[in-house]
Amino acid sequence: MTTKEEIINKVLLDKDLSLKTITGKLSQATEDSAILLYTSFLERLGNKNSDIDVYVFLKDEQNFKNQNMRRYGNCLGVEVIRVGEIELDVEYWSINAVEELIENLINTRGLVGSYEELKLLLRIYHGFFIDRNEVSEQLLYLLETSNFLELITNRISLEARSYYDDSLKMFEVGEYTLALDCARRALWECASLLNAKNGKPNLKSKWISKIYIDNRGYGNQELLERYISLQIYSTVNEQNLNAVLLDMLSLTQDMLNSTVF
Repeated sequence: MTTKEEIINKVLLDKDLSLKTITGKLSQATEDSAILLYTSFLERLGNKNSDIDVYVFLKDEQNFKNQNMRRYGNCLGVEVIRVGEIELDVEYWSINAVEELIENLINTRGLVGSYEELKLLLRIYHGFFIDRNEVSEQLLYLLETSNFLELITNRISLEARSYYDDSLKMFEVGEYTLALDCARRALWECASLLNAKNGKPNLKSKWISKIYIDNRGYGNQELLERYISLQIYSTVNEQNLNAVLLDMLSLTQDMLNSTVF
C-alpha cells in the first residue's frame, strides 16, 4: 500500500515543489512547530488541480507575532505563500486551540464546532507531518483518545436531521423553494453521514456525492439509485415540484433510517 509520504512526494514532484522550499517560506514556524501537509490525494481523491494545504501547529501561541493575517474561529492566522508559480494556503494553529476544539467536541457529543474547525481534525487525521516531534505526537494522541470520528459523525447526523425538519416545515406551509433548498442539503448531509458511518468522513462539500457514489452506496443499491436520480440528475419544474419534494423527503428519511442500525 502506498504510504502518506510516498503520496506527498509524488504530488510535490508533479508540482515541482520541495519540502525545504515550502518550509523556508513559513513566516511564523519555529523549530518546535509541527508542520502538516494535506492533499485530497491522501484520501484517494484529488485531481491535477488539487491544492496542497499547509498547517503549522505552534506549541506556544505567544510566539505568533503577525496580526495582519486573515483569521477564522480559533485559527491564529492564514497566509498565502508563493513557491515558484504556485500559491499555497498556510494556516497557523496553537496546540491549545486544537485541544479546546476536541474537548468541546467530547463534552457536547459532537454538537459544537463549525465545519471549518472540524475539518481541521480530519486534516490532521489524514495529513502528513513533515517531521514527528512533541507537538505532532501530542496532536495524534489527542485524536487517538478522543473518538473524534464518531463525534463528527454525530454532528453530520444532526445537520442532516435539521435540514430534513426544515424542509418538511417549509413544505407544509407552501414555501416550496425553501423546502427544495433544504431537501437538497438534507440529502447531501445524508450521503455525508453514510460516508462517515462507513469510515470515509469528509466535510468538504465538493467530494460528498463522489465518495458516496464511487463506493456504490455501501451496498444499498436502491438508496444509491434514488439518490443519483433525485440529487444528481433530477429535473424540477413547477409542474412536478411537489412530487419531487415528496420523493426527496422520503429518500432522506430512508437514508437516515438506514444509519440507525
